[in-house]
Amino acid sequence: MMRRHFLTYLALSTMAIAQPILDLYGKNPTVFSAAKMSSLEVALFVLIIVLVPALLATGLDRLTRFLGPKVNEATRLWIIAGFSFLLGIAVARWISVDGNIGAFTLGFLFAAVVPIAYDRKKAIREWSRWLSVLAIAVTASAILQLQPILFQSDGPTSDAVIGNKDVSVLHIVFDEFPLYSLLSDDGTINAERYPGFAALARESTWYRNNVAESNFTHQAVPAILASAIPQQEGGPFLTQYPKNIFTLFAGKTSVGGIEPVTSLCPKSVCAGTDEVNALFEFSRFKSFMRDASYVYGQRVLPPVFRKYVPSIEGTWGGFGAVANKFKEQFDVGALSQVDAIANGTRALVEDSQSRVQVVHALAPHAPWRITPDDRVAPLSPSISTSNPESEDGVRDTYQTFLYQVAAADNAIADVMSQLKKSGKWDKTMLVVTADHGISFVPTLPQRHTDFTEKETISDIYRIPTFIKYPQQSQAVVSDCAMSNLDLLPTIIETTETKTSWVFGGKSVAQSCPANRVREVVSATGETNVISGGFEEVLERVAYYADVVSNEGPNRRVAAIGSSASLIGSRIASSDQNTSVSSWTVNQKKSFTNVSDQRGAKVPSLVTGNVRLSAPLEVGTEGIIAINGVAAGVIGELSGARDVVPYTAILDYTLLTPGDLSVELFVRTPDGAVTKVGSPR
Repeated sequence: MMRRHFLTYLALSTMAIAQPILDLYGKNPTVFSAAKMSSLEVALFVLIIVLVPALLATGLDRLTRFLGPKVNEATRLWIIAGFSFLLGIAVARWISVDGNIGAFTLGFLFAAVVPIAYDRKKAIREWSRWLSVLAIAVTASAILQLQPILFQSDGPTSDAVIGNKDVSVLHIVFDEFPLYSLLSDDGTINAERYPGFAALARESTWYRNNVAESNFTHQAVPAILASAIPQQEGGPFLTQYPKNIFTLFAGKTSVGGIEPVTSLCPKSVCAGTDEVNALFEFSRFKSFMRDASYVYGQRVLPPVFRKYVPSIEGTWGGFGAVANKFKEQFDVGALSQVDAIANGTRALVEDSQSRVQVVHALAPHAPWRITPDDRVAPLSPSISTSNPESEDGVRDTYQTFLYQVAAADNAIADVMSQLKKSGKWDKTMLVVTADHGISFVPTLPQRHTDFTEKETISDIYRIPTFIKYPQQSQAVVSDCAMSNLDLLPTIIETTETKTSWVFGGKSVAQSCPANRVREVVSATGETNVISGGFEEVLERVAYYADVVSNEGPNRRVAAIGSSASLIGSRIASSDQNTSVSSWTVNQKKSFTNVSDQRGAKVPSLVTGNVRLSAPLEVGTEGIIAINGVAAGVIGELSGARDVVPYTAILDYTLLTPGDLSVELFVRTPDGAVTKVGSPR
């Protein structure tokens, strides 16, 4: 009898829980790659999702048998009602019933009808048991979709013969890094803000007309490392892209890789940490299961409950484990990704033989927290991975992004320093690129594109690309119409490697391939041909210079709006402002005992509210002062009324060690400045 009840519970839990979760995860296998889940952990995950709800229900059913038949029967019907309610609200989401009323109506309808029918009709009870076969079907479907993770291999055996074994390759792939952000108005690298990239450009070939292949990491990185047109189905796995830079050079020279999202390098080649290599790691698995609960909540629950579940949509390129790889910066330090570049460089420097070292670093990818002096700003919900509707909100986001670009520049400067100090600079082929860019335009997506907006296409697909060839010491600027598909073939030619393997790109080491048709793809399946040149980037440089000026050092990123000229100068006023009754700073405590140490948390981004006693004119701005020096601008005060939430980016150089005072001033459109004072 208990076996029959288990089959009923299994049928209901499969439809209500397992199918919604495994369908989503099966279609998004990148989450497993990002979490570095082992085959055992993936198999265990599937089994838990399919079996555990039914087993728990069966256990409760069995336990209540000791309380008498009436209690046992009532418990059984309540369990069925619970599963039925979940099935009802899942069906509501499936048929696009998004409101609370519709979702709860379906949920309670299922919760009432199914238990009653089960209790009164023997045929329904038999039918519910036969439906348990769905568990087998759902499990089989998940196994088919997750084959690349469940059944891992070492990839094909390479026939490569390296002709020049004196050359080492350091291949750095940045993430979410548009070319426009590095440039001055004249189209040169902005040396004042980004001395590292400027120094690299002086000793390398800058391919300023290069484009990314896709707008999302799970496609864009394999396109680079396997020189293969991204596939719409599947994920960034070795089985999907078996012929890649790792398998090509494996066994022929020393090979290493740092892959935070993809899984292209065989574990036998790229040895990870003990935690990554572990067949089962409890904390990793626990975090993954926690995220699965978030995924389920966001996919099934009605809006009234869904708002309390951590968001999985539009966050760092994906849900759950993919987001976790970027959120990892919250736990192990915001500098973990720029440090990955240093670690990869160190691995090459310390290797006694030539080496092919790949580093994919999630920088300057969100969350944008790092300052140009490698300190860390607080997290803020006002800085998200969705462009706000207001220009001021987008500008705030872009400012934090530019600060983190400067941190990426520090990493490049460190790479060059390590290579030169080790004596390996001349014999190293240094390849620096990005998987894709990002766009900061109000109301438009940051990375999604259907190729109807020309401006965002340039933002997303035009990325920085530098190749420092062995023995190169002079700057070369190339307008070759290339794509990231060409990087691996260029490495092959430069190392004088012979192989029968065929790749999608062409080498640009000696000449630029003629008559190129650069077709790029989006993660949603659309394609587009990019035929323009560097002039498209210059248009975007001019656009973004109006959002945040690209003149002056990095501290000038905080200088925006009509009050920009005041930032960095002492500010005072004997006139008391009468329009602001009070204001708050959520990070007020962070101005106490400020540290200048690398990785220290500093309030370079502040949020709060300004409470008004009278409306403000359009064009009015707030100025936040630190120790009497103007440090940042509150643009939200323009034409404001009542209570105004704000976000402001501060001049990080003013966050000096010790305790700092914070004050607010108000500047009207005519330039008059009045004092509000300290925050409440």
